[in-house]
Formats: sequence, structure tokens, C-alpha cells
Amino acid sequence: MHKVFNAIAVSVLVLFASTAMADTIANRLGFTGKLGFATPVKDDFINGTSRTKTGFAGGGGLLYGFGDYVAAEVDVTHLPKLDVTKGGIKAYEATLTDIGLGLQCRLIPNGRVVPYIGAGADFIKGSLKHVSGNDYDLDWTYGGHVSAGVDWFLTKGIALTAEARAVRTISGDILSGSTKVGEYDPYWVQGTFGLRMFLPETFWR
Repeated sequence: MHKVFNAIAVSVLVLFASTAMADTIANRLGFTGKLGFATPVKDDFINGTSRTKTGFAGGGGLLYGFGDYVAAEVDVTHLPKLDVTKGGIKAYEATLTDIGLGLQCRLIPNGRVVPYIGAGADFIKGSLKHVSGNDYDLDWTYGGHVSAGVDWFLTKGIALTAEARAVRTISGDILSGSTKVGEYDPYWVQGTFGLRMFLPETFWR
């Protein structure tokens, strides 16, 4: 057993010693999976309510490097349950899906730790469930996001990632069937952690 632990330890040391620098992501496609939380910034997230609580956020997307410093990203984040209170009492459960299209500027592209900043456009849709059981649609709305994060490369093709993002859009309609019954105002910050996996550039050849 002692020999097995020694072998594992040596393997880990060799892995990290041989991957001290990240490879370029130019012309490479990456896949991202992430989990975290989302906190609405505006209390009146659903008009006529008092507070929307922090909830789970998860999703993933694609990243493509146009060069060492610039990458394009398609990202989908799902917020499955945001508890909405009215007068301190839970009134609704909101569910949102955010489709984001953006660009990243990668600040130290060839280091093992690669910080980045980003911005882009967001398209959001969802649903709203009242505690009484009535369901409403949250119609499409759109806006944008800014983000900052870091990729920590374990190998030249695998990186741990952490990101903070703020999302702000225009007000969207709350619908009962085809009838507008209110508005929602998507504005939240989120923090996520996840994993990126990049295909080699030779994959396309």
C-alpha cells in the first residue's frame, strides 16, 4: 500500500512539473461546465415583491480562441429556483435561463494561471410559479453582462475555472397565457466554479 501511495504522489508531481505553462488556446475549442450561485441585486426583481433570495446557478458552454488574447464564448446558465418573497413571506419561485454571447480578453495567456475579463449580450427567459400553484411565463428579455475570472491549467488541455459575472437586462413581461400581468427586472451577480477542457489545435486538421 505504501508503494501505491508513493507511485501516486510521484505521478502527481510529474504531472504538475511537466505542465508548468498553459498551451495557447488559439484555434482551439473548449468545453466548460460550471456550478455556483446567483444573487439578485434589485430587491423588486418581480414587480410588487420585496425580495428575491440567492439561488443555485449551473450550466456550461463553448469557448473558442481566435488568438492568444481573445476568445469568443457561448454560455448557458440556468437558475432553477429563486425564492421570491412578498412582505417577508415566500410568494413565488422563479426559474431563469440565460443565454450569453460574449468575448474574453485573456491577460496572461501563456501562464499556468490565466486571468481574464469579458463582456457580452444576454438573452433571458423563464417561468414563475405562485405558491397557490398558478404558473406564469417570463417572456424573453435581453441585455448584457460583464465578467472577470481565472483559468488554472492542470494540463495543457484541462483547466479549473472560477468566474464572477454581473448580468443586467431590460424589464421583461410576466404572462398569464398571452396576457401581460406584470414585469420582471433581471439584475443579478453570480459566482461559479467549474472545469474547462480544450481540444488540441490538430483536432481540426
